[in-house]
Amino acid sequence: MSGKSILRSIWKSLKRIVSFLTSLVILTAIIVSALYALKIKPYIVTSGSMEPAIPVRSVCFVNEKAPLADIKVGEVISFRKGEMLVTHRVTEIQDGEYVTKGDANNTEDSGTVTEENYVGKTIAVIPKIGALLTFLHSRYGKIAACAVIVLLIAVSFIPDKKKDEQEMTEGRRFDG
Repeated sequence: MSGKSILRSIWKSLKRIVSFLTSLVILTAIIVSALYALKIKPYIVTSGSMEPAIPVRSVCFVNEKAPLADIKVGEVISFRKGEMLVTHRVTEIQDGEYVTKGDANNTEDSGTVTEENYVGKTIAVIPKIGALLTFLHSRYGKIAACAVIVLLIAVSFIPDKKKDEQEMTEGRRFDG
């Protein structure tokens, strides 16, 4: 195999990777948009109070349309405690007030969850991906994401030399 054919093979593989990554970015954007439209929002877990079920840096998807009245003991909900968003498991329901506790905590939470501070029901968890999302929200993460997007766009517009030569050859056949 000559040096040119090795480079051509590497270039072809790079273009496939770029195409895959571009498709992945578009698909992710569509999924996130659909989730937001359905009032399902992602939240990054920052404490270990729900370990091992929900590790630190996991992403919890919270259905904000899930009615509090439908929540049962054992389900995980998110609620506001002052300025903080808390995601804990329901341990008891008393007269429309929900008692919660983090799985890793020794005691139940002070105060109860009511309609006023209830945010939604946790319907899915993706462990550890929150680290990537936290990075992407940082200054350097935004710069890196923009650089990757620009690179993907730039690479997708670089012509394939072999394809151009083939099109020119076919064009000569039709001209002559």
